[in-house]
Amino acid sequence: MLAQEPAQEEQRQDETEQAEAKKEEATTLDKVQVTGSMLRRLGFDTISPVQVITADTSADVGQLDTTTILQTTNVASGSTQISNQFSGFVIEGGNGVQTLALRGLGANRTLVLLDGRRPGPAGTRGQVGAFDLNVIPSIILQRAEILKDGGGSIYGSDAVAGVVNLITRKSVDRPELTVDANLPFESGGSRFNLSGATGWNFDSGNIVAAFQYYQMQPLQVGDRDFFRCDHDLVRDANGNLLPFEDRSPTRGTPNEGCRNFGIFNAVDDFGLPAANRRYGRSPDGVTQGPIPGYRLVRVVNANPAAGTPAFYEQSFYLEAQNEAHIYSAQERLSLFAAADFSLGSVDWSGQLLYTSRETKSRRFRQFFPVVDGRPFGFRGLARPLMPFRSDQNVDVDFLYLSSSFDGGFGSDSSWTWRFDTTFSRSDGDYSVLSINRDRTGDLLTTPDRDGGSMPINYFDPRILSGEAMGALVDAVGQWHTGNTVYDQFVVNAVATGDLFKLPAGTAAAAVGAEFRRISINDTPSELERTGGLWGQSSAIGTVGKDYVYEAFGEIEVPLLANLPLVEQLTFNGSARVFKYDTVADSDYVWKAGMGWQIIPSVRLRATRGTSYRAPGLYELFLGDQTGFLSQLSIDPCVRWGESSSPTIRANCQAAGIPADYDGTGASATIVSGGGFGVLKPETSKAFTAGLVFTPSFANLSASVDYFEIEVNDQIDRLGAANIVGSCYGLPVFPNAFCNLFERNSGSHPTSPYNITTVRDSYININRQLNRGYDLNVRWDGEFSFGKMEVESQFTYTIEDLELLFDSSEASGYESNDLNGIVTRPKLVGNVRTALRRNDWTYTWFMNYVGSSENWFLNPVAPYRGNQNAVYDIKAESRLYHSLSVRYQADKWGVLFGINNVFDRDPPTMSVGAGSTRYGTVPAFATQYDWFGRSAFVRVNYRF
Repeated sequence: MLAQEPAQEEQRQDETEQAEAKKEEATTLDKVQVTGSMLRRLGFDTISPVQVITADTSADVGQLDTTTILQTTNVASGSTQISNQFSGFVIEGGNGVQTLALRGLGANRTLVLLDGRRPGPAGTRGQVGAFDLNVIPSIILQRAEILKDGGGSIYGSDAVAGVVNLITRKSVDRPELTVDANLPFESGGSRFNLSGATGWNFDSGNIVAAFQYYQMQPLQVGDRDFFRCDHDLVRDANGNLLPFEDRSPTRGTPNEGCRNFGIFNAVDDFGLPAANRRYGRSPDGVTQGPIPGYRLVRVVNANPAAGTPAFYEQSFYLEAQNEAHIYSAQERLSLFAAADFSLGSVDWSGQLLYTSRETKSRRFRQFFPVVDGRPFGFRGLARPLMPFRSDQNVDVDFLYLSSSFDGGFGSDSSWTWRFDTTFSRSDGDYSVLSINRDRTGDLLTTPDRDGGSMPINYFDPRILSGEAMGALVDAVGQWHTGNTVYDQFVVNAVATGDLFKLPAGTAAAAVGAEFRRISINDTPSELERTGGLWGQSSAIGTVGKDYVYEAFGEIEVPLLANLPLVEQLTFNGSARVFKYDTVADSDYVWKAGMGWQIIPSVRLRATRGTSYRAPGLYELFLGDQTGFLSQLSIDPCVRWGESSSPTIRANCQAAGIPADYDGTGASATIVSGGGFGVLKPETSKAFTAGLVFTPSFANLSASVDYFEIEVNDQIDRLGAANIVGSCYGLPVFPNAFCNLFERNSGSHPTSPYNITTVRDSYININRQLNRGYDLNVRWDGEFSFGKMEVESQFTYTIEDLELLFDSSEASGYESNDLNGIVTRPKLVGNVRTALRRNDWTYTWFMNYVGSSENWFLNPVAPYRGNQNAVYDIKAESRLYHSLSVRYQADKWGVLFGINNVFDRDPPTMSVGAGSTRYGTVPAFATQYDWFGRSAFVRVNYRF
């Protein structure tokens, strides 16, 4: 979004003029280097499509931080973006990390540069690999340039989906101070920034220094109605929402029918010979059973014919769950300094960036020890299910240093050289509140053993309900801390200049070499390493390093010029060869492009090339990591008797699972690890073709580009739900997916048929294909009442295809078209309209997210006697509106606006719709606004 040709950018005028004057003084060359090329050229035109986003214009639409500016672009918003909203999830980079993924191909396939140089990633745990947008303070950002085709031949590994080049401010003519805030009208999620910048200008160069302090308050479950209650959304054949019949102990309470993310407060009795019973809290206080205030709510393995009743039950709503974080609490402090000096015939520039981030996540989990319950009236083993805090604190320090020298090869030569050195280090601590296995007491595992001890009375109703959770945490909980260090050192040298003259112009070339050393050292806590945590497998450290050696070149040749229908015809080609220590063979990539200026107002462009991505350190060396998912979220065999899929019905029956199996039980353990010795590198192919229209009769520029990116041997994790779902959902059963998880037998004493462990490690899948169209339009006009600007960017995805395995394999799996499913809408885009009148700017911004649905599910299924019930599997489209007004005087300015003017909630989906949810909204659909109507304000003062 907010894209425009660089020549049309709205930059701070005084800073731009001063930077240009300094550039002319420092060198006789007036050529510039643009994103997507190593060449220095007179103009900004490139054959590759490049989108430009300016920080000032982004602020006018309420995008006040680097993450929001980039993740809401049309080339990114069509897929899930990892941000601070994934509180408590196991994500690559750890809690609080914020990354950028273009074209839905993943953050590890999107290369982020800082002023054309490669900074390292930041984060915690063993899966650090992608650049963390948290480390870039928005105060230093002037613009971002997005290369929208593969850039592997120019920039090397990770540039598969594209490249984002963050351009910093080059000079500050006088000190300035800025305060801004984003304030939702409802509680939670407020964000604040305090930043300042100053500069010193000398005859031979300048220095820029800046700081920024950022704070975000958490957005909690209780802050929004659509987070609070997880229930079915089922309609009849006419589309009417079916009434929800709650037969659980929560009926008649304010939280009637709420599932509470699968957290139970109950006790299971496994001592009965005919059936297992569950006792839950009684809302009316009537006791039925051995625990005061609890009553019988379900009988498992019931036999109605024999008079053994079955009870319907939903989990209880835990009031403390209202405090669970959707967006984590976060604080950041960033310091930045840059210098740029002319040292005679050589120019030197350097940068220092330091960011300290603290993220706090507050969530809940289950604690369900098996104990001897006879002292409380049970006749055998009992399993109390208690809520327990699952909190995390993450502290990351990131340091980046760069030093660059550049100059010319004599006064008579057009050739110049540049030598860059960069170093970055991420040092992060992650502290987790877990359950210490040694503190849980002598928990019995056989029904014939007497005695036993508990550190606290697990059957106390206040403990079971969570009212006294603090006492339970004190009794069995323990904080423990691990540490992750990721280092990157890069040396890059490049020479560029003219080759020879042709009738159509001068051919130019660039050659260079690069060396990179990267290393990771993740050390989990001692409790994790020694297996001392209840409900978690032991964690293995991730330690590894790699050395990369590369050589590259680029050439641009003007073929024809000044002919009928050929104003200019230009060829551009580039190639890179490389060798990784972790990969046996060396390889190369290439890219070729043609630019055809037909007439002054019409230009055609096309590129075709390849890219290469060696396995990342965490993909190779990741020690086993553990996460948890509920049975309901991963197992298609839960109540398979009600499934509309004949394949699932047949396969679950063949596995011996009862048709009414309800998935009750402990969460499944999800274990992921690295693939060193198994993984092979990814390769990719990219093709773009576009038309640029700039008519002379209007201040209009428009471009449409077709893109196609295919990744082969893609390195990925399949996901626990995909693994289990593919096992039972494919025609061939059993298949390779069924070997990746373990399930209890029906005779298990406490958790019959429960999935216990899913192994979700990194593997090479067959390929992924993403293709579609980008449309960019910009118009401006001068009128008596001011200057109007209208700008629009849209991306329409034609195909988003994933092929996990070769279709010839006996897996039964052929392909999966992800296009249009929830989290990946086909159409996204925006329109910005601005009126500039003297010192005032008025902006109206519209952001569109197309509808999506999990069409791979058959929504029709029996539901409580209704044979034609339809689950809600569709996320409706959303159009968000923002309005703002900005006043800018010589020394001070103020900006005020409203985001989501009409307070549109995110779309809702049913619990049976195949998506992980927060309440009734899909958790991974990051395109939608969860804050609601929000005010944003910015005040700046220049001294």
